[in-house]
Amino acid sequence: MIKRILLVDDEAAVLFAYSRLLQRDHCQVDAVDSKEGSLALLGRNKYDVAILDLRLGGDSCEEGFEILQHIKEVQPETVIIMITAHGNQDIQDRAYRLGAHHYLEKPVSTSLIREALVVSGVLPPTG
Repeated sequence: MIKRILLVDDEAAVLFAYSRLLQRDHCQVDAVDSKEGSLALLGRNKYDVAILDLRLGGDSCEEGFEILQHIKEVQPETVIIMITAHGNQDIQDRAYRLGAHHYLEKPVSTSLIREALVVSGVLPPTG
């Protein structure tokens, strides 16, 4: 069964790289660069995984947390991978408290994203 993944990041290069990786694994990827766009997609589609950047074009890191909380309310079974370039222990702890399954600090290689998806049972191991 094809997995559907929501990818939210304000960096076009990140959206491109992660989308390419996930499409190679035969996933359907919806990539968006804003909180508003992600909420619209969540209203129309069910996702197996959401990969969320914490900060989306501003100084506040609340947007990623707001999306995470919304997903937990409407699609609690969705695996959530939080990524950020501005992390610290408090942010990591909060992400896990709010329901993130994985927390990764940028730069995040595509192999780390894939590993998190394998550990979560979303993708099969390679080999």
